[in-house]
Amino acid sequence: MKSRELNTIHDLIVSNYQIKPLGDGKFEHSFTPATTDTVYKFVANGTAEVEEGERYNIGYYVDDNGDKIIDLSALSKNTEVNPIISLLFAKEEAKGKHVINKGKNDERVHHDATDGYYWGKKYAWREYGLVVPKQVFYDYLAEIGFPCVDCETINPDLAFTSNEKSIAYKDEGLGNAVDDLIMSAKKETKTLYKSPLFSRRFTIRGISAITDKK
Repeated sequence: MKSRELNTIHDLIVSNYQIKPLGDGKFEHSFTPATTDTVYKFVANGTAEVEEGERYNIGYYVDDNGDKIIDLSALSKNTEVNPIISLLFAKEEAKGKHVINKGKNDERVHHDATDGYYWGKKYAWREYGLVVPKQVFYDYLAEIGFPCVDCETINPDLAFTSNEKSIAYKDEGLGNAVDDLIMSAKKETKTLYKSPLFSRRFTIRGISAITDKK
């Protein structure tokens, strides 16, 4: 899937922007970040796609020649929300906290399922859903009937602990479900998106808003 093939760079300042004709009406666009000599390229028409000195978030892949090729669907100014960039950034954020989140999930979420690994609601969102608000994540999974089980959660940090009834989501397929939502989303308003997989419009978080704290 596209989101798993792309690499990302956030808040890159464009410098040395060049457009060179390739023939047949195609042009090679290239630029470097302001702080490195790394060259990023893409093929488009002769119209400028980025602005010298502006800040961008980019998604790119490395081709067989070792060149870094930008996917234009994953190119946007850092003041704009790009669903693919947000999805990739959210995955990287979650990856960095996977061990902590899994440790807490193992300790605090209790259920009787034996058909795979399950994440309590909060930890499932932290692991897979940071690209959207928490309630959007929960509502979407409920609407598509994603596999879940009843569970109890405890907080050992509290002086007086009590088990709280909740649900836990199966790990298998959870990441793909979120990928499908974001990759199928189309912008309907300045801030809202709509997917054929989900009955209501929703927001996709920009990278500056992606955090597991809310």
